[in-house]
Amino acid sequence: MSQGEAARIHRQSAIRALGDALVDDVAGTSPVSHLDQAADFPSNMRIGPWAMGVLGWPLTKEHDKIVGYAETTVDNTIEALHDHRDQLHTVADNIQTAENWSEANVRL
Repeated sequence: MSQGEAARIHRQSAIRALGDALVDDVAGTSPVSHLDQAADFPSNMRIGPWAMGVLGWPLTKEHDKIVGYAETTVDNTIEALHDHRDQLHTVADNIQTAENWSEANVRL
């Protein structure tokens, strides 16, 4: 590690690695890989429209709403984790830009 790297408050590689760990399988499993597995569960929980008979139709409709909500929630969470990764990469880029500007314009 160079003297400049040791003096940094924030390590860009660590920030990028944090973002990558959210979505990539590096050493084991990531949160997104767990959610990808969980995304298959709600669709398997659906029941037929007349599974509970005529009197159970309202319950079947509510059950489908709940399953749909679960599917949407998992998909939105996966998308949010990908967005967080992108934002962490942007933070690392911004740090590099600030350091470049600082080196070019500030005299030590």
